[in-house]
Amino acid sequence: MMCNYPKWFLLAAAALSLAACASIAAPEQLRIDDLQSVRLEAGETVGQTFVARQAGLDGIEIYLSPLKPGGGEIRLHLRADPQATFDLAEGYLPLPRVSVPAFYRFSFAPQRDSRQRYYYVLFELVGEGEAKIGGTTADAYLDGAMYRANIPVEAQMAFRLTYAPRDALGGLALQALSWAGILSVGLLLFLLPGWALLVLLWPRENPLPLLETLGLAVGLSVAFYPVLLLVTDLIRVHLGPLYAWLPLAGSALILLSRFRSTSQPHGGAWLTLKSVGQAWFYSPRRWPDLAFLSLMGLVLLARFVAIRSLELPMWGDAYQHTLIAQLLVNNGGLFNAWAPYAALETLTYHFGFHAAVAILHWVTRMEIPYAVLWAGQILNGLAIFALYPLAARLGRSHWAGVGAVLVAGLLSPMPMFYVNWGRYTQLAGQVILPATIALAWSTLESERWNWRLITLTSLAMGGLALTHYRVVIFGVLFLTAAGLFALRPERVRGFLIKTLGIGVGSGLIFLPWLLHTFAGRITLNFARQLATPAVETSGFTRQYNAIGDLPVFLPTFIWLVLPLIMGWGLWRRQKGVEVFSLWWFLMILAANPQWLSLPGEGAISNFAVLIAAYIPAGVLAGAALGWLIENHPYLPGLPVMVVLLAIGLWGSYRRLSDVRVADHALATRPDVRAGAWIRENTPPSACFLVNSFFAYGDTLIVGSDGGWWLPVLAHRRTNVPPINYVTERGPRPDYRMWINQLSAEINAKGIGHPDVLALLRERGFGYVYIGQRQGRVNYNGLVLDPQQLLAIPDFYPIYHQDRVWIFKLDGVANSCGE
Repeated sequence: MMCNYPKWFLLAAAALSLAACASIAAPEQLRIDDLQSVRLEAGETVGQTFVARQAGLDGIEIYLSPLKPGGGEIRLHLRADPQATFDLAEGYLPLPRVSVPAFYRFSFAPQRDSRQRYYYVLFELVGEGEAKIGGTTADAYLDGAMYRANIPVEAQMAFRLTYAPRDALGGLALQALSWAGILSVGLLLFLLPGWALLVLLWPRENPLPLLETLGLAVGLSVAFYPVLLLVTDLIRVHLGPLYAWLPLAGSALILLSRFRSTSQPHGGAWLTLKSVGQAWFYSPRRWPDLAFLSLMGLVLLARFVAIRSLELPMWGDAYQHTLIAQLLVNNGGLFNAWAPYAALETLTYHFGFHAAVAILHWVTRMEIPYAVLWAGQILNGLAIFALYPLAARLGRSHWAGVGAVLVAGLLSPMPMFYVNWGRYTQLAGQVILPATIALAWSTLESERWNWRLITLTSLAMGGLALTHYRVVIFGVLFLTAAGLFALRPERVRGFLIKTLGIGVGSGLIFLPWLLHTFAGRITLNFARQLATPAVETSGFTRQYNAIGDLPVFLPTFIWLVLPLIMGWGLWRRQKGVEVFSLWWFLMILAANPQWLSLPGEGAISNFAVLIAAYIPAGVLAGAALGWLIENHPYLPGLPVMVVLLAIGLWGSYRRLSDVRVADHALATRPDVRAGAWIRENTPPSACFLVNSFFAYGDTLIVGSDGGWWLPVLAHRRTNVPPINYVTERGPRPDYRMWINQLSAEINAKGIGHPDVLALLRERGFGYVYIGQRQGRVNYNGLVLDPQQLLAIPDFYPIYHQDRVWIFKLDGVANSCGE
């Protein structure tokens, strides 16, 4: 008996299959196009490369159609790769059993170590008869290709993989343990420093509940690391791994010291924990706290499942983030030169997220591309946790924090969707932003000057400025909104003094880096955007700044409910709702200054504002839930929790569909394998021409397949630098135009034109790389075509596996010209 589960099947599905099914079937490539189907007859072989996503691979089902009856037999050979001659497993199917077009299974001994392994399956027909193997277009499957006579072709086989349930379950258990380990490290890194700072500086006369404390600690911790890197760099000290270990050790000592000082004198730590636990169990907080922990578990699980099969972070932003994080690690701290990965000579980009990646790497020792993925997903979950203190404050209820987690983390596509774009820097800024808002709010509403709160707020705001330049403007706009509601004669002076204190404190943190940014063009470009009059804004900027389809950012029902919540809060005279509503209005205006005939359209884009809409939506919806329960104090906590968990389970299932690997993944397993081949078979000075296209109003080029990743995968230079080449200083004054020239020449004249060939040789591009995605990620224009290169005598192929091609150009010295 065969049971079919979704590709992403979870632990529970595998557990149920132990009793219900012989094997679990995971669909891989089920599309069938008769034009791509191939005939299998005696003397010929048909194969397919693929990646098994679970342990216990025990069978492969392929789509077969009968063509010519006979008594022959179809044999399966499972191998490590197309070059291997040794069979890892074999399977058989008598040809007479292929009576109708359908999927037919070939079984073999379970491969217990198959999880995330690359394989090659080869089919041959022995004896009389013929059959047809179903196939489809080459872009239908990302991690392999169909082979005929051991030569890859531009097609994919229709197939699905089956797994032995016990082995698959064991593999999932091991994966869950590894996830738990990484999460535990992430929580220590991104909770303890901020928690320790709160223990030292938060006013003791106004203690916070634990979850609100931890929600603030998340933002403070993420803000702390870039500040630490900057301060040490100013005194020319690079600590390397100590950037992670010293804050951890120091924070642990501070927290242990505070815990010991608050323990009961005659019972020690155990009696203190027991009494606290008993008090919690019998308190009204029990059910909302349990609901929060359950929903946060779903939030994090959805984030981790989303990246389980990714080879590298997705889309273009993730590439530059990986390079910066790797260079932070290589240099043990901040740096200027991007060698050996690019020819850039300054770093003026915000670096808070990259600091978090480096910190995670220094503790776990995972490779930087995976550290980028894991830091991004951990912060994606913590960005939801960070909303808890704000929602609890507005709703004056622990249930309000729970509602914020549910709406922002499981019902909204943002920020879950960020993984598709690799938009991790804005995400990191939005982990810090809620803490900055909450701390600033507490500071401004305090009765008197409080240097402790000023210090905490300044640290959060300064770290936010180092983490994302535009998100810090979001924080400044909140201060503006809060200030407009504080403009009463008796409070103006105090408000201005506290605001000045926050501005001076955070300004002192950010000022050294702000001055440093003038070494590149990022600050000047931003100033130019701000100064551009509305009538002179380019057509590209207007198009890029269009508001777009609102349901992409939040579900339609949330957009419809938000005005009702705002109206309800204003009717209840909730000051927090007034401030939040005005803050969001100011954000929209900041993204659309042209509405007021002001300059600066595009400096803060509608896109950047709208993908952050989950923040006010989550906080306000959570507050509304708190108000509802506040008005019904006898509403049982357990039923409320059960209802919220049911909604959360539905939302977590929906969130898994937010991940669009086929649309956004540049590099796949065949690219990773090709990168390893390049490292072993080409000189270190080799330079590669890769697929690219003009973007951002034709001002720069970006990569469109795995070739862009070759500096990471193969440690080889390409013609496409990270996007930062338009804002950082290069080796020559006209570096951006010089880089763009080569792509413009290829687009205008074709790669075989004598002028283009001469330019390639002049610049030292001796190799051409065409990735598994064939230059078609987010692009439908001209690409490097292997068939065209095969027809040009100057090029000859040296590698062809799956859909990856590498060509050598004659007459090129093995060095890159700059």
